[in-house]
Amino acid sequence: MGMTMLFNERIAQRFAAAAQHYDEQAIAQRQSAAYLLAEMNCAGTVLDVGCGTGWLTQQIAQQANVEQVFALDIAPDMLFSPYLHNDKILKIQADASCLPIQNHSIDMVVSNFALQWLTEPSVFVGHLQRILRQGGQFALALPVHGTLCEVEQAWRAVDNKPHINAFYTAEYWINLLQLQGFTIVKQQQQAFFQYYDSTKELLKSLKTIGANELQQTRRQGLMTRQQFATLAQAMELYRHEQGLPLRYQVLHVWGYNYA
Repeated sequence: MGMTMLFNERIAQRFAAAAQHYDEQAIAQRQSAAYLLAEMNCAGTVLDVGCGTGWLTQQIAQQANVEQVFALDIAPDMLFSPYLHNDKILKIQADASCLPIQNHSIDMVVSNFALQWLTEPSVFVGHLQRILRQGGQFALALPVHGTLCEVEQAWRAVDNKPHINAFYTAEYWINLLQLQGFTIVKQQQQAFFQYYDSTKELLKSLKTIGANELQQTRRQGLMTRQQFATLAQAMELYRHEQGLPLRYQVLHVWGYNYA
């Protein structure tokens, strides 16, 4: 079994387990979704890739000009969310790198805080062009390099092993989309923050949203008390008045398929 498939299975298991409590921790994700939605003109058939618990999917389905929304997620438990109880919404359990969607059948593709897990983004971008109709739109919110940078820096006080998944740069995503022939009409990068009283609360949030899942598996036991103390001390260097920061550096990009 390939490394990509193993990683995808771990992601599916992590988010399936987190589904019940995901929205409690996904504050930045909700803020990003609202920002993405405000710049969207939804109509026809829409695909939400990595829909999660479906807050954004529900908002899209409520748009008057939307006929149908495909809610796609790799984690089956996410698809039981009450947000997805709508006659316009069709739920699909599938991987974003292998979209089971007919060619040129979608008017708009939306994705919020999901595509950072892809091991081969170029495969998804190829599917994006394949499924979009001529003149079809896309609206993507992509956590990029700089996400969780304070946490990553704090871990370096403990050891040199990877503890946070690597994020692609904004330039990488833009180049990938342009090379595929997409027309980008707007792009904007901004940081969303969540704050926590303690390192323990911050790590719990990371675990709930799956951000501590690594593409490369690692052998490790439970964190020792000394390791935790070192990490907590390092995190204090970044404390704000609001608390310890969890940063999400997000690229929002809107465009069309005119190729």
